[in-house]
Amino acid sequence: GVDRAAHLVEQLLGMARLEPEARQAAFRPVALDALIKQVVADFSAQAEANDIDLGVGACATLTLNGQAESLRIMLDNLIDNALRYSHRGDRIDVELGPQDGKALLTVRDTGPGIPAADRDRVFERFQRLAGAEIPGSGLGLAIVRQVAALHGGEVRLDDAPDGGLLVEVSLPLA
Repeated sequence: GVDRAAHLVEQLLGMARLEPEARQAAFRPVALDALIKQVVADFSAQAEANDIDLGVGACATLTLNGQAESLRIMLDNLIDNALRYSHRGDRIDVELGPQDGKALLTVRDTGPGIPAADRDRVFERFQRLAGAEIPGSGLGLAIVRQVAALHGGEVRLDDAPDGGLLVEVSLPLA
């Protein structure tokens, strides 16, 4: 219970920092590839403990102007969600590449996915899917979308090719 409360407070504080009036931090060059590798490394012990194959696939060296801390929060939420909803033996791949002058970040998992009818709703604050027994606050994807928008980007959800969920975050390059 304490862990869930601490996680909720952390997410609420993160959202507050992203509100328009709180956006004080200047944009600086951020090596998105290095940030991705660090965040994946931070979650690797948790993934290993749950027998989930978490890794970085193709990861181009890309730099964008942004807020490193908010981008880290976005990545934390994407990987945390993928881990929460994955089961033993599932796989989570994080990739980064250039596409049409933008950085395309993908997080692909082999978990249960999100039904197409619910994909818009999961970006709303405090929205959780019916029947989701997984603990959470319903803020993770709202934060992801808010960080992407702060950086002039977009988030898209789709079915992963091998089942599960594909999250694509498109961000303008520096």
